[in-house]
Amino acid sequence: MTGAWTVGRRAVATAPVRVADVGGWTDTWFGSPGRVCSLAVGPGVEVAAEVVGRPSDAAPVRLVAPALGLDAPCGPHEVDGWARPEPAAHPLLAHAVAEVLEGIDVPPGLGVVVTITSAVPPGASLGTSASVVVAVLAALDALVRPDGLAPDDPAERARRAHRVETGRAGREAGVQDQWAAALGGCLDLAVGPYPDVRVRPVALAPGVVDALADRLVTVVFGAHDSSAVHQEVITAITGCGGADHDRARTALRRLAALAGSAAAALEAGDLEGWAAVLRQATEAQEQLHPSLVGPAHRRAIEVGASAGAAGWKVNGAGGDGGSLTLIAGPPAGAGAHLAAALGDADPGWTVLRLVPGHDPGVVVTSP
Repeated sequence: MTGAWTVGRRAVATAPVRVADVGGWTDTWFGSPGRVCSLAVGPGVEVAAEVVGRPSDAAPVRLVAPALGLDAPCGPHEVDGWARPEPAAHPLLAHAVAEVLEGIDVPPGLGVVVTITSAVPPGASLGTSASVVVAVLAALDALVRPDGLAPDDPAERARRAHRVETGRAGREAGVQDQWAAALGGCLDLAVGPYPDVRVRPVALAPGVVDALADRLVTVVFGAHDSSAVHQEVITAITGCGGADHDRARTALRRLAALAGSAAAALEAGDLEGWAAVLRQATEAQEQLHPSLVGPAHRRAIEVGASAGAAGWKVNGAGGDGGSLTLIAGPPAGAGAHLAAALGDADPGWTVLRLVPGHDPGVVVTSP
């Protein structure tokens, strides 16, 4: 254990985010069984965990996340231990730390600084919170295990991250985001019974990856907050019949079927076919509830279509804020033209060039 707790020892974990999640909503407790095809892209999030000296009266962990304005201590509750980490300035992050440190003795005079950075703005509906949890688990596992090695099982890390979010932190969450962050790449996920996942990696030819890097553009409108709309969707799905229930269930079946079509198109290198599936998936999302495709999404779709975009997908659960990923037309340089058009459309939008090939990783260094 001594080697793991050396001042200056550092572990850095990276995790991608995901875009174009065809089949989203079917990976939840209320929407499954379902199927999701998503694409992991980056740059995503980075978590650095470093062993430092600490005063005897300080908490064992310091959480630093500049994008969230967070710089706070984190430690076990006096009575409940790591089951209730405190002070819980950011409960999800605190519970991710607790998942690893529960049952591990932090030596006196030593602690850990956990620093979280992201290339993606908070609340972008790109699965960023799941990516952060996955990276926190990976970095701390690598830092504090006696042999200095993290358990090398991405699937188990995805399951752990989901348990942290839904169990420890008590939040609503589908399962797709954790799997995308932990495994990376393009995934075809069969979900059910919730939260069980059967995963099939979708192989992308090098030429397809290069084309996606050139053609993908993601525009973020602002922090996502559509809890009222989401509750209406959940009520419609779980209700006992009626027009809203039938419409929602029909939309879910269509989304799950389109996930299979998305995986097949990407595997075949048919990006025009994939672009068509993205458009259909956004229509199905609107069928689930009209407000899931918000005013900013609609305007960006109009701008994108005028700039020659071949397809577009409202990311995540949709609603107010969040983001839209578009795929430009096939000519070389079309992605740059599309990004410029979206950037000119609204100064409040953030245009990102997120690309495939940013798979999860962990690097450990010692002084």
